[in-house]
Amino acid sequence: MPRPVRGRWRAVRQLRRVQPEPDDPGAGLPERRAPAGAGMSGRFEGKVAFVTGAGRGQGRSHAMRLAAEGADVALVDLGRAGKVENPPYRTATIDDLEATQAEIRALGRRAEVFEVDVRDHDSLVWAANETAGRLGGIDYVIANAGITDGFHLTWELPPAHWQTMIDINLTGVFHTCHATVPRLIERGAGSALVLISSGVGIKPVPRLAHYVAAKMALRGLSASLAAELGPYGIRCNTVHPGGIDTEMTTAMVELNQVPREDLLAGFRAGQLLPGDLGIGDSTAAVLWLLSAEARMITGLELTVDAGESKK
Repeated sequence: MPRPVRGRWRAVRQLRRVQPEPDDPGAGLPERRAPAGAGMSGRFEGKVAFVTGAGRGQGRSHAMRLAAEGADVALVDLGRAGKVENPPYRTATIDDLEATQAEIRALGRRAEVFEVDVRDHDSLVWAANETAGRLGGIDYVIANAGITDGFHLTWELPPAHWQTMIDINLTGVFHTCHATVPRLIERGAGSALVLISSGVGIKPVPRLAHYVAAKMALRGLSASLAAELGPYGIRCNTVHPGGIDTEMTTAMVELNQVPREDLLAGFRAGQLLPGDLGIGDSTAAVLWLLSAEARMITGLELTVDAGESKK
């Protein structure tokens, strides 16, 4: 008999249906989404944000909300610049990027599209320089681009999958920081970075060693940047979202051949709070860390996981 596995990934690892208990107060609750522009309108007036993975999902949400609150945005995603094969992963298209750009421009803000593979350092340097030239500088960086994979025991994990994961989810974030930090220093005190990690970067799970390793490593990268950039008045923090239903969830469903509701039920089973996490929950945390309200917060590892990391 296999040992029972607790927490978020139970449904996937055992390929068993996990349903909320009948008396679960969160069963059937609608997703709590923060509307675009909700909160403090104009917090980012006159600022410029550089967002990777901005074509869809959480990155798109962060970019849209920044624009709704006054920022101009550089939208960075893969588009036609490359593809991800090992593991096979559907990435944002140029249509996704241009649709996001159009919505931001409809808000009266500027938006520039850059089709860039974060594995390509020189392309990110180009995008950062172009952003500074077209939009006047860079105040904020959200390093959000990333992929997921199917579940593998560590000793059965294809080495090519390990390498791709590290190249995108860790080295890609380093490339993003390396390309943009000089621009933040030019902008001066008040600039900030947020590196998007994951709940598993705080509380690891089995069968995702490459994803866990990359996301945990972002904590070290962020801590180093926070220490190095503190004297400039520039902050760096990480955000660790729990299970949010996005295109990445779709990829997990496809890669693991697991029903979507089983996966989402597994997410809920690992939480202290009932209900579903929404993209807006993650976006609210990211924007707070960028804002002046968090002006004295740096080196923080902020979980947005309905208490999952504490269960």
